[in-house]
This record gives sequence, C-alpha cells and structure tokens, in this order.
Amino acid sequence: MNPIIPVVRREPFDDPGWAFELKLDGFRCIADTINGRLLSEQGNRMRRFEALLETLPHGYVFDGEIVCLDEAGRPSFNDLLFRRSDPIYIAFDVLNVEGADIRGMPLKDRRAVLDHIAEQHEIQKSELFFGCGKTVFKAVCFHDLEGIIAKRLSDPYEPERTKWWKILNPDYSQKQGRAELFERRYG
Repeated sequence: MNPIIPVVRREPFDDPGWAFELKLDGFRCIADTINGRLLSEQGNRMRRFEALLETLPHGYVFDGEIVCLDEAGRPSFNDLLFRRSDPIYIAFDVLNVEGADIRGMPLKDRRAVLDHIAEQHEIQKSELFFGCGKTVFKAVCFHDLEGIIAKRLSDPYEPERTKWWKILNPDYSQKQGRAELFERRYG
C-alpha cells in the first residue's frame, strides 16, 4: 500500500474546498493493524517502532507519522532519531476499516471515520483546519514548526492521482544541520 507523497509548494493559500494540517517532523508511516506491521514511505518494515501497534486498535490501516514530542507538544526530530524519548503514532488518515477499503471515499468522509475511531479508541490524530491555509502557515512559522500539508476535501486516497501540497517553513530551526547529520550517519 503506497502512501500519497505531498508535492512541495512555495506559498500557502486559502480555499474552502481544502483542509490544512500541521506537517509533523518525524517518520511517515502506514500502520497496518490488520497484518501487524508498520511500513515506511518506501514500503519497508519499520520494526524499530512496531511496539506502537499496541497503542492502535486492531482491524485498521492508518496513514500517519511517528514523532517524539517535546515539553511544549512540538515534534522533536532529533529526539526521535536518537531515541531520547518515547515515540507516538499520530494518524492523519484511515485507509481500511475492519477489512473494508475506504480509500475511494472523499477525504472529508474518511476523516469523519478517523475522528470516530480516535474518539472511540483514544488514539492520537492530527487536526484539520478548513479553508485557512495562510493563517495556519503564519502560526506554524511563528511557532517554529516544519510546515503544513494541504489536502482537497473531495479527493479519494489515490497515490497516483491525488495531489497533496507540502508548504514548508523556510526558517524551521530543526532542519539546520540535518543534511550533514545524515551524511555523517549514512553517507
């Protein structure tokens, strides 16, 4: 199951047909509680984090992010990378519900399903902001967060066709030195 990969866009926008959510600085992950696995963007097993499956209800496939949060509730990528605190899974979409593939449903309907699951099972989920991308982006930059993701409310979950926009905070402090870090670690 391939995830939708957001495309970079420079400027935020306002549109009532779109929802905006925080871009969380962590590891993107499909959480498949039906088959008991976490999958990276590339489809690789994320065994290091599979204990997170125990925090999610059985019988679902979620799209989300693995993050570590600091004292203020903001994602801390280095804490995640260097295992300095416990990770959590934050769902931002649901793709399968008890064996039923719901990827063909519009985002607004999938999010209603996710909201119900999150309330019923007390799981973490991202929050959507409707139509107000410029305001959300301004707040993200003020609070030194990574950026926002823009999603059309009427779109199904089709990685080959659905387009999500990624609008990054150009002054995000946690990006500084990351390329060198990965070069030293994996280069």
